[in-house]
Amino acid sequence: MIIKIVCAGRDHFSKLYRPSEDEMLVGVDGGIYEIVKMDKKVDLAVGDFDSCNIEDVVMHCNKIRVFPKDKDFGDLELAIMEVKDLEFEKIEIYNATGGRLDHYQATINVLCKYPELNIEIINERNRIRVIDQNIRLEKRDYKYVSLFAIDEGARVSLTNFKYELNNYLLNKLENLGLSNEIVADYGEIEVNGKRILLFETK
Repeated sequence: MIIKIVCAGRDHFSKLYRPSEDEMLVGVDGGIYEIVKMDKKVDLAVGDFDSCNIEDVVMHCNKIRVFPKDKDFGDLELAIMEVKDLEFEKIEIYNATGGRLDHYQATINVLCKYPELNIEIINERNRIRVIDQNIRLEKRDYKYVSLFAIDEGARVSLTNFKYELNNYLLNKLENLGLSNEIVADYGEIEVNGKRILLFETK
């Protein structure tokens, strides 16, 4: 199963959505509207509903979890907490990169906090995820690849990239990994088990 979480930011979901054979559609507050607009049933609605009128959408939702406005977690993280113990292949997050930059940073924080859940943030130009294991990337999908260390002691080797690295110590807050490009059919990234933020951009 693929869990697709739709947030309330600038809409990319309606342009990117492709039905999966086994999927769960989760609406986070105002993101519920984007699912409903596509005549889809919301499997789970989560939030404090400060940007969504629950009375407008209740008939379109199989399950609703309402949280108070005064809380210790953002609506997106509450959605992650609601689904994290289900059986799924990955979680895709949509509509989380436009609008308020503090909300965008909170989304990145969620991504980094739950690396074991195989979460991806997706919009029309980017896919963002956390890796801590070796990975092969196909060139056809995205033009640019950027890497940023989350953990101290992260080491990276890059093969078939314009700028190759060999067991390089990528320090936190270092931008050496910005805007690389794959120069063959695929590129290989080897890491040492430390968390690295991976951006793929068109």
